[in-house]
Amino acid sequence: MRFSALNEGHAPEALEARLDEALLAEQPRLERGQPLVKLLAAVAPLLGLLGTVTGMIVTFQSITVFGTGDPQLMAGGISQALVTTVLGLITAVPLLFAQTALASRSRDLIGTLEGRASAVLAEHLESRPAEVSERRHASLA
Repeated sequence: MRFSALNEGHAPEALEARLDEALLAEQPRLERGQPLVKLLAAVAPLLGLLGTVTGMIVTFQSITVFGTGDPQLMAGGISQALVTTVLGLITAVPLLFAQTALASRSRDLIGTLEGRASAVLAEHLESRPAEVSERRHASLA
């Protein structure tokens, strides 16, 4: 850990700044990939909607050319519209759950790291007066 490389001669503010620096350095690694999952969760329903619109365009074009007499001519466009909508939703819903779980987990880990860093800093600062007084007693003897 970067903190262990510092000696006790540093001011408490410097030690705290080093801890903050170490935590900030770890945060991007904990949050890596989350924006991509969030983007995919947002884009999937839009792609489904695009497929829906193009399927309906195909359906209306077949109605324009052939009329409404043969339902089989319209079925292809309607099927395309429904399938793309379903696929967009099937993709988006699990991705939203995954993104929420990842964000929650990274927040929990960052909180744990901050708590442990504060504990390490407190222990280090509490042990300093004992070390200083031991050195004074050793130098007087």
